[in-house]
Amino acid sequence: MAAGTLYRKTALGLAEVKARKLKLNPRVRTMLILIDGTIPEFMLKEDAARVGAPADFLAQLAHAGLIEAVEAAATAPQSRAARVEPGAAAVPQDEFARFRAAKDFMNATIVDALGIKSFFFTLKLEKAGVVADLRELAGPYREALAKAEGEEHANVMAARLDEMLR
Repeated sequence: MAAGTLYRKTALGLAEVKARKLKLNPRVRTMLILIDGTIPEFMLKEDAARVGAPADFLAQLAHAGLIEAVEAAATAPQSRAARVEPGAAAVPQDEFARFRAAKDFMNATIVDALGIKSFFFTLKLEKAGVVADLRELAGPYREALAKAEGEEHANVMAARLDEMLR
């Protein structure tokens, strides 16, 4: 596993995000949700450290058949702020695709963090119809995650959501 390697969910990984059949460690599950084929390994590991995932989370997910390596990034590791988006073409470009991806991400992560307590937030999320609606929910989303999982976890998820809503 090289520092610039990109990973994506397999069909089994996508099914696991929806069905939760494998009873993954919650932090490992969080990292599975974050893996989308656009974030290099070194950045995933930075995020994993922030949310408290085990250092071997990639090996665990790969061994379970939930993720697979896509490619190695051509550039040396950079900070999140300085990087050029690798695989930017993989991010949905039309507004509806971005909306669906961001809404699914918000739903999966909030339910994962809050469980049944996410009910009222998911109701608000269901009423959202466009990207602008999701942007309005971004603040309450981050606050709810921070309360349930801590500031670092919330920062990681909010940063990923922000990237999706651009």
